[in-house]
Amino acid sequence: MIEVIPVLDIMGGLVVHAIAGRREEYKPLKESVLADKPDPHLILKNLKNMGFKTVYIADLDAIMGRGGNSYVIHVAEALNFNVLADVGRVGLSLTDTGKVSYVIGTEYMRYPNELELLNGRVVSLDMYGSEVLFNNTRRRVDEVIEDLRMVEFKKVLVIDLSRVGTGSGVNKAIILELIRYFPGKLIVGGGVREEGDILYLRDLGVVGVLVATAIHKGVIRRPMY
Repeated sequence: MIEVIPVLDIMGGLVVHAIAGRREEYKPLKESVLADKPDPHLILKNLKNMGFKTVYIADLDAIMGRGGNSYVIHVAEALNFNVLADVGRVGLSLTDTGKVSYVIGTEYMRYPNELELLNGRVVSLDMYGSEVLFNNTRRRVDEVIEDLRMVEFKKVLVIDLSRVGTGSGVNKAIILELIRYFPGKLIVGGGVREEGDILYLRDLGVVGVLVATAIHKGVIRRPMY
C-alpha cells in the first residue's frame, strides 16, 4: 500500500498554489473541489472527512524567515492528523512529537559539513531534476548518495521542485535510483498527475506520495492505494 499525503503550502495564513518552486509567484488557491476559499482550516476539515490520515504542511513564511503560520500545524494536530511540517531551518531546533515530525530540507543545510545534523530526522531531498539542492551548492544525486547513506533518516522525502504544481509526472529516473538506497522510507512529491502515477510509485515500493494539485482538481480522492 502507498499513502497519499495532501500538501498544504501556507503563505500569509492562506493556502497557496505552489508552482515549480518559484515562491515569489505563489498565489492564494482559487479553484479546489475541497473549498471555495483558500482557508487552511476548512481544507483540513474536508481532507479529514475524506479519510486522509497524514498531511504535509509547508510554512512558507517560516521557511523564508518572515514570520510563520504555526497555528495551521496546531489545527491539523487538533484534527488528529499526523503532520509532516516544514518550517525551514528552525525545524532543527524543534523536537518531533507523536503527531508532528519536522521536515528538514537539504536546501537549508550546508554540504557536507551539516549532514550529521539530520540523523534521526525526516529529511527532504530538495531537487531540481537530478540535482540535490543544498544551502551552499547543488550536486547530482550520484555524487552525494554515499554521504547521504551515512545518515540514519527517519523518513526520506524526494521533492522535485521543478515539477511541483505542474502535473508533468514524477521524476521516474531519480526515484528508481533512490528506492534502492531508502527502502521502506521513501516519500515522493512533485508532478503527480493521476492515479497511474501513484500506482507506479506503489509498485516500486514507495511508501508515500505528496499530492496537492491533483487533489484540488478532484483527480485523486483516496488516502490509500
